[in-house]
Amino acid sequence: EKAGGVEHIEMEDSTDESRAAFAAAQAKRATPHPMNPYKDEDGEDGYKVPEKVGVSDLMAKDSEDESLRRYKEQLLGSAAKGVVVTDPSDKRRVVVTELRILFEDRPGGDVVYPLNTPIDIKALKSKPFIMKEKCKYKVQISFRVQHDIVSGLSYKNKVWKTGIPVHKDKVMLGSYAPQADAYAVTIPRREWEEAPAGWLARGGFTMATTFTDDDGVKHLDFEWAFELKTAWT
Repeated sequence: EKAGGVEHIEMEDSTDESRAAFAAAQAKRATPHPMNPYKDEDGEDGYKVPEKVGVSDLMAKDSEDESLRRYKEQLLGSAAKGVVVTDPSDKRRVVVTELRILFEDRPGGDVVYPLNTPIDIKALKSKPFIMKEKCKYKVQISFRVQHDIVSGLSYKNKVWKTGIPVHKDKVMLGSYAPQADAYAVTIPRREWEEAPAGWLARGGFTMATTFTDDDGVKHLDFEWAFELKTAWT
């Protein structure tokens, strides 16, 4: 897993204290709250949208502070040197490339959905996978960022069973600088989720997933499905 994270904070001076605050902000973004590490089911978590700052603006802040400059270069990678990874023919800032369902003990391994083409995305809903009740699982999302920093990328998921809404959540993924390699974020990052069990829980489920950011840009939305059963087949 490759950590993202570009926290937009105002640095009023170039003291050791300001550099420590900058580093602490990154650590806070990268470390989830222990009682509620990712999910915000109501979408009301007190999160405030930070001021939008591009790569060049971020690098210009406190440019006379050598240690802080090096820190930001390490954080932003090649983007800090003006090498912003860009496909001129593709205007998207976030390119979601893969959805992977990780399982602790599924025969055959993980379930992998490529999201590289509109055909891949459209086919998701028609290819439901089987989830065994009480199995342990995680969701891993891979994506590339190009052109500029994306701030406050989030993953929203709504779940229906037989047309009835049964669950929704919002996961804050963080802020990311453009780079050639894909980022991979696993939800949850530490513990496993456990699938429900019982005859009331079994059956077919449909999910609608949306990726948005602090600017209100919808980067991708799609539907996918699974069946909860007593066995893997």
